[in-house]
Amino acid sequence: MSDDGAPLWAGRFSSAPAPAAHALGSSIAFDVRLAPHDVAASIAHVRALEDAGVLDGAAADRLAAALEEVGAAIAEGRFAFDDADEDVHSAIERGVTDRLGDLGARLHAGRSRNDLVMTDLRLWLRDVAGAIDGDSRRLALAIVERAGEHAATVMPGTTHLRAAQPVTLGHHLCAHAWAFARDRERLAQWSARASVCPLGAGALATSTLGLDAAATARRLGFDRPFENSLDAVSDRDVVQEFLAVAAILAMHASRLAADLARWTDPMLGWAELDEAYATGSSMMPQKRNPDSAELVRAKAARIAGDFATVCAVLQGLPLGYHRDLQEDKEPAFDAADTLALVLPALEGAVRTIRFDEAAMRAACRQEDLYATDLAEGLVRSGVPFRVAHRRTGELLQRLGDEGRSLDDLSVSEWEAYGLPDGAGFLDPDRAVRVRDGRGGPAPAAVAEQIAELRRLLEADRS
Repeated sequence: MSDDGAPLWAGRFSSAPAPAAHALGSSIAFDVRLAPHDVAASIAHVRALEDAGVLDGAAADRLAAALEEVGAAIAEGRFAFDDADEDVHSAIERGVTDRLGDLGARLHAGRSRNDLVMTDLRLWLRDVAGAIDGDSRRLALAIVERAGEHAATVMPGTTHLRAAQPVTLGHHLCAHAWAFARDRERLAQWSARASVCPLGAGALATSTLGLDAAATARRLGFDRPFENSLDAVSDRDVVQEFLAVAAILAMHASRLAADLARWTDPMLGWAELDEAYATGSSMMPQKRNPDSAELVRAKAARIAGDFATVCAVLQGLPLGYHRDLQEDKEPAFDAADTLALVLPALEGAVRTIRFDEAAMRAACRQEDLYATDLAEGLVRSGVPFRVAHRRTGELLQRLGDEGRSLDDLSVSEWEAYGLPDGAGFLDPDRAVRVRDGRGGPAPAAVAEQIAELRRLLEADRS
């Protein structure tokens, strides 16, 4: 707003916006969280104006001090927002002008809200990316720690939620940890691409004031300035990619949560959530519900929706700033806020869950878990795999029809099948021990994975 209460752009207009139009266009309710970043960007811009000779040193110092005062007032809840403030940028400029009069009116020279908002948003994204990376790292380390405790704990591995082959709990947990390690890698790669400063791009074509965009980028801690001013204010792929990374991270969190919920089902009985991460029922006294895991599972859909929203907003927009782009912030804010809830809660659940090793071992009595081992035993004796596959399937079918199991086979029946030592294959410890190649479920292979994961996770990229 100007000092007479009119919008900053009111010179071309003879009347104020309709209340409904102002309400539709106002973003102050959600973009106020950008205030500290807007202050930092504005101070960097003041110094660029000083370097260009547009401001003298004394004027620049007064503007910088006023910006810091406004920023402190907002942070402490003392700033008086006006109903007419369109956004955090205009509110801060009004606050400076209220303090400095005509000098405050010089602040916006050579810049636009188009380049300012993208600078603010990139600064904010940089901060939250560091927080997300730290939370992801702590979650992954918690998973690795539990994997180390259970490198030799046998359990059924499943496909299609059906018994498949024996694995170890440590192997299963490491699979989740590897996914989170990739998420951190994606976030680091995004951060490198995102470290571009748009300030100085102006509305779309820079300005005539001789502002040094590279110096501004350095002041704000960016790796480099924009390469093209129109691209700098038009594109939102930095937000889009952030949300893509966030959506993949949330999906990985939901898969882990789904396993926790399944394992802690009393009908399966492989684990028990700590009471701190479970809830009861308002009606059924016996219930211990895995609400934390269920909510983590559902939040992934919310963040995927944030990504889809921004994709839908951006598709089809021609180059140049459009007010549609105001809709990029709320999805980004929501995704970051949601991850800030999800990741610490999931870490706590992982650290405190109690695993029932005996129940997992008992579940490994399912004979179907060893069918592949038997078929591969025949392969090692020279039987073609497809023949071995069919012979094993036929054996299981016959035993099922007879109401028998592999445990019931006599020595002569094993010899007829082609594996005289077949009974020895029905052992979960043997089944995982022989799968000792890189990335396998054998305790030794799991230990190698844990060592590599720890090495990767030691790097705090925040």
